[in-house]
Amino acid sequence: MGAGHTHAHGHDGAGLRIGRGPRIAVVALIVASGLAALLGVWHWWPDEQRAHHVQGLVPVVAKGVTVVHAELTSVRTACDGKDVDTTLACGPSIATLLDCRAVGAHVAIDLTPDVIGTGLRPGDHVLLLDTAAVSGGQGDDYSFYRADRGGSMLWLAVLFAVLVVLVAWRRGLMALVSLGFAVAVVVAYLLPALLSGRPPIAVTVAAGALILIVMLFATHGISMRTAVAVVGALLGMGVSTAFAWLGVIGSRLAGLGDESAGLLTFNVPWISVQQLVVASVILAGLGTLNDVTITQVSALWELREASPSLSRLALFGRAMRIGRDHVASTVYTLVFAYLGTALVLLVAVQLYGGAPADLLTAENVAEEIVRTLVGGIALVLAMPITTAIGALVVAGAQPVAATPVEPVVRRERRRTTPPRVVPDHYRRLPEQPWEVD
Repeated sequence: MGAGHTHAHGHDGAGLRIGRGPRIAVVALIVASGLAALLGVWHWWPDEQRAHHVQGLVPVVAKGVTVVHAELTSVRTACDGKDVDTTLACGPSIATLLDCRAVGAHVAIDLTPDVIGTGLRPGDHVLLLDTAAVSGGQGDDYSFYRADRGGSMLWLAVLFAVLVVLVAWRRGLMALVSLGFAVAVVVAYLLPALLSGRPPIAVTVAAGALILIVMLFATHGISMRTAVAVVGALLGMGVSTAFAWLGVIGSRLAGLGDESAGLLTFNVPWISVQQLVVASVILAGLGTLNDVTITQVSALWELREASPSLSRLALFGRAMRIGRDHVASTVYTLVFAYLGTALVLLVAVQLYGGAPADLLTAENVAEEIVRTLVGGIALVLAMPITTAIGALVVAGAQPVAATPVEPVVRRERRRTTPPRVVPDHYRRLPEQPWEVD
């Protein structure tokens, strides 16, 4: 090793040397959790044949009807004989087919005022329903299905990824990689396992543990600081699981207010929709657990490095003061995130009569409220749990002594030629400006 390089076991880059006992305990907990998660994934691996059998079981539209892509050439409001603005010409809109049996053909479709009100313009891509197989080629074979949002959503995703990398650099890039891993786990394991009838809560906990371990270490680096955050997040997920079960079962929620739940009950009766609701609550809280635990551990490390003489109790108290502000702001974030998601539902509920309390306890509204409350409980409890673990680990840590740098002594070369004399008229500035009057 070259001069000036230090290597210390238990040093995580924050200038602290963690004791051997805390390091072993934290690493053992993570290894045990990771092995348990991998064992759960192996034990509850999806029945691929059963999952493949039900995938695509329900057609997107009616049987025999296919979805085709098209580009709008002209946009006009359909003449439906009702209250149509007489200042505008009504009639069919024209779309050019981009695939299927008649590529390049121009077909007439009807666009209602509410569809045009979404901002459809000539040049926009849309999806049409081809009903030729059902109608036998008689009448209008094509009708409007919905706008094709793939292009706009793709550009939004690219913009998001670019901004994350530009602002957070390497951490942002690793966060995107971690997010990709989480999506892969959900798509390749969690969803097929749920479809094939594996226990929803168990497979979600196994998948969630793997996601938390990989996500935190990949994004924030392999260190004791990150390891403590991982332990706190895993314990927080355990708390979330317990309260999600109590909240959903205690509130007698079964997902009955959602049309998708009825679809699952009818087509895949081996899935417990109620347990699926519990699993959704657990999965929804992973992001906030990641946030609060890593932030709290970072605060602990910085406090310990700045004040090495602090006792465990004093360190815990100061970190808790920081954590309270973070938890308060994160609770707002959590509540408003769910509020924004359910805003359309909440507005629609206002149309029904009855007492406000009865509306809030309706199946579809109560599910969102329980999800928010359980996420908040897990978030609030994860902060002191992580703070306590971090205080126990880092309170006895010793600062890593910097390697002393030996002064470099340079020999002064003996002059072999007389110094150059500069005439006065060539001088622009005095040699000692601070001595000039």
